Amino acid sequence: MPFHSLIILMCAFLCLTLLGMHSVPALLPLFSDIWSLNNTEAGWLAGISYLAYLFGVAFVGVTDKIDARKMLILGALVNVVGYAGMGFADGFWSALAYRTLQGLGFAWTYMPGIKAMSDRIPSSAKGRAAAIYVSSFAIGSGLSVWIAAEITDAYGWEWAFVIPAIGNLIAAALLFSLLPPITPEFAAQPRRILPDFRPVFRNRTSVGYVLASFAHNFELQGIRSWTVTFLTWAAVARSDIPDDFNAPLVAMLLILIGVPTSFVGAEFGHRIGYARTSFLAMAISALFAVLVGYSAAWPIWAFAGLVVGHNLLVLMDSGTLNGGAVNTADPTQRGNTVAAFGTASAAGGLLGPVLLGVILDATGGGNSAESWGWAFALLGITVFVGGIAVRLLSWHHKGDKPQA
Repeated sequence: MPFHSLIILMCAFLCLTLLGMHSVPALLPLFSDIWSLNNTEAGWLAGISYLAYLFGVAFVGVTDKIDARKMLILGALVNVVGYAGMGFADGFWSALAYRTLQGLGFAWTYMPGIKAMSDRIPSSAKGRAAAIYVSSFAIGSGLSVWIAAEITDAYGWEWAFVIPAIGNLIAAALLFSLLPPITPEFAAQPRRILPDFRPVFRNRTSVGYVLASFAHNFELQGIRSWTVTFLTWAAVARSDIPDDFNAPLVAMLLILIGVPTSFVGAEFGHRIGYARTSFLAMAISALFAVLVGYSAAWPIWAFAGLVVGHNLLVLMDSGTLNGGAVNTADPTQRGNTVAAFGTASAAGGLLGPVLLGVILDATGGGNSAESWGWAFALLGITVFVGGIAVRLLSWHHKGDKPQA
């Protein structure tokens, strides 16, 4: 399949599978109300999918031996069940169960896509393809916020998960019919079902990208899971925000504005080095994260500027981290490296929303700018440490040099 056709197909597949990605975070204030959830429970509901993702993505290493196409189709079908079932949830525990299925489906439809492309394109294009693919993430996930809010307003929250279920069914059909099956290059090697990340951790540069992946998703999913709740609280607390303020719509736009930034970051990574670009993006994003929660009590121009700026920057390192991880991996361990990278992402994606909720409960329940300031500051500190890790551990690695 031609390079550009493959990129279009895989990005379309990814976007279709992500149409429910942030549906629950978008409806979190509603669920907190109707199911009487505290902030810690709400954080678990937002983040539990990443616990399932943590276990599911650990098995992505098997794609070094079998075609990743099979895992992608299976993951989309698991998502169909997870999203369709969510409409029948009647409380915290049943919703938690369906969110777990969504996390498993996500694990098998996101990172394996990088491996599927890597197996089908030349070595010189692997990093750029991965960066483009990951950069398209925000399109599908951003739309998921708007879809959930609009359908909930029109038909009730139970129907908000129908489109994500249909989208995943279409995604599975697209890949089954349009992506030709292949045999991976190292399929003849002994097959290991249980993950073994020891070969990955022997690669110092891969360790840097794995640590940065944890930090990136800690920050990213912490923001994505709590943005609607944060904006809803700010709209009530501030007298200069209109009464008809649409928090889910604004949250969707905040996600989408990060799409071009992610592409720009990916291209900078290709030209000046993935680790260098990742560090710069993560350091600047960290600064905004430390300030944005406290800014809810500042003048509206400062508040709006920091919220927009933070959401612009939070995705800049997304494509560079994935591209760098693929570029610097041992070719025989590329699938295993993707699995380790994804496992770290999942751990960060789980802990970010949950710990943010814990901090909110511990600092007044998210009823003050100071409470939100402490919560978002944790995200900033974590992502800054991740940026330092990827820069130091990738120093002088030839795979991170600018590409011609």
